[in-house]
Amino acid sequence: MHKITRACAFAALSLTLPAVGQAPASIFPAPARIAAVAAQPGWGGFGAVCQQDLKLQPEPLGDVSPAGHYESKGAKTNVAEAIKREAYAAYHLSVCYQIGKDRRYAVKAENLLDSWASTTTGIGTLQGEDEFNFNGPYALMAAYSLKQDAAWNSAPFADFVRAKLVPVIHAKLENNHGNWGVLFEASIGAFLDDRALIDASRDRWLELMHKQVASDGSFPLEICRSDTTNWCGGATKGINGLSYEHWTLTPIALAAEIFRSLGLDVYQTPEGQTLRLAYHRAATWTAAPETFPYYAANHGHLNGVRNAAYFYILQTVYPEPAGAAILNSADGVKNDELKLRALYGGR
Repeated sequence: MHKITRACAFAALSLTLPAVGQAPASIFPAPARIAAVAAQPGWGGFGAVCQQDLKLQPEPLGDVSPAGHYESKGAKTNVAEAIKREAYAAYHLSVCYQIGKDRRYAVKAENLLDSWASTTTGIGTLQGEDEFNFNGPYALMAAYSLKQDAAWNSAPFADFVRAKLVPVIHAKLENNHGNWGVLFEASIGAFLDDRALIDASRDRWLELMHKQVASDGSFPLEICRSDTTNWCGGATKGINGLSYEHWTLTPIALAAEIFRSLGLDVYQTPEGQTLRLAYHRAATWTAAPETFPYYAANHGHLNGVRNAAYFYILQTVYPEPAGAAILNSADGVKNDELKLRALYGGR
């Protein structure tokens, strides 16, 4: 059983950073992470997931115009679920292809991407744009590595990305949507080999660290979040606050990994030290949720306290006792669809 410690073995992986302009084989996961997973039984769980993904039939939407996720009485589910399902599948399959070189994985992933490119003609609501900002990065991570497959004509997917996805990037927004937009923009820029988009996304990543993070490491726009359209008010003010801290730090961590893969490290910048503080705050609250500002007001109940799989990434960069304790606990963290435990180390 692997323990997450302050000297995490996976943190010691030799991650050779490419020179700026030198294209890595994968922007996420980094090639060294994929190599580590390849040595694990069942490819760290990727193998079984990819076998299921091979059975997946594409269900692209012509018009992506779902209603909002939240209502006055709470959240709805199944909002454009196909985008999320197929983006994750493309991601898994691309990793399995890089490990095993089995063309079934590449062909299925490319089929999923091509289906959306040939079918989706409009993104008609803000929630539709959100769905691509939240889930599109995983498809683009896959597309980046798959475009090296000589048998795939990636041009139609690239045309779709330029025409339909670039216009709906949300990086300019100020709350968590901006962070997801940064990840989306970085993923698009890497796939299209568009240095202007890559540089813009990195600049915005740095800027948001200044704008969003308070002196105590919290995200004031997120910790107050309720579970209704009264975003930061009402009877359940703050019930989703810790969950939204995690939701915000997830794209921040993933984008940082992409920048590192591209030779544009942000971890060692002053803004990276702000991220260290934010991780410390999130890990401390997650380990002791009763200390979260809105815990008592919600009668000791908070949603999504352990929705923090990104801890596996940040723990390798900024070792944190509370983070190690959580990752080594029986409950661990949830929502690890990206298989970050396998990639970065875990119990």
